[in-house]
Parts: sequence; C-alpha cells; structure tokens
Amino acid sequence: MEENEIHPELTPNEIRGLDLIIKSLKKKYNFITGWSPVDDYTKYDNTLFLTLDIDMDKVSDYYGFRIRPLIKQFMEDKDSEWFGRDISNPTVFLDLPDSNDDGYQSKVRMNELSNTLYKQLPEKLQRIYVYKLYNGEQIYPVVINIHSFRAYI
Repeated sequence: MEENEIHPELTPNEIRGLDLIIKSLKKKYNFITGWSPVDDYTKYDNTLFLTLDIDMDKVSDYYGFRIRPLIKQFMEDKDSEWFGRDISNPTVFLDLPDSNDDGYQSKVRMNELSNTLYKQLPEKLQRIYVYKLYNGEQIYPVVINIHSFRAYI
C-alpha cells in the first residue's frame, strides 16, 4: 500500500473547507494572504499542519510595531534568507519589547478559532481521521494546527 493510500492528498472539497477557514481568519487578521499545508502533511492522521502566508507590512500595522530595520531591508531586497522565510509567529520580525508575547497569543487564538470553525463545516468539506476502537471506529475531523508563518513584504 502506498503512503498516499494511507494518508491521501487534500481533496478539492477539503481545500474548499480550508479556504473558508482562512477567509474567516483574514477578517480578524488582515495580514494573512494565503495558506499551504506543510510539506509532509500526509504523515499525520489526526492533525493538519498549515503554514500561513503573511504580509509583514500589514503585520507591522496590525500590532503597531515597526519591522526591525535590517530585516525590513532584507525583505525589501527579497533576500532569500528572509523573504518567504518560515517563522514561528507573526511578530518575530517586529521591533518588540522582550516581554511582548502578542504574536504567540495570536497564534493560539488563530488555532482555537480555526478549529472551532472547522468543526462547524459540513462533513464533506472536512478532512477526517478514523479512530479505531475495540468495538468499531469513530470518525473525527482533523485538528488544524497553524505550524508557521511565511513572511513576505
């Protein structure tokens, strides 16, 4: 049995469901510009790890802090080390005080909102996994996990 028979690629309906979730997130977090599954997403049965594309200028406006000047220059020059780089939370490149954890807290809220909305989608738009029990099986929607953000300017 091939890997993709066990862990299939996203179907058009599953992509549509995720597009709806991301569209909802964009209403609250206007800096989100797109999404993609992580490269090895088919390895996981019960979780779908996503990367969100973000516009760093809009992140800066949203949180009210400037992008660190050197990183801003790298981003404007489309330096391959910085432009399109995966980061752990949306505020990593901002000139924030060390005690500020707004980016981490936003990521937590994004995951919570994503999963709340995802569970409300019609089943045909959800990616599901089957949990085997001793007396049968139970079907659940996958857990959406925003794994990283891909930074652009």
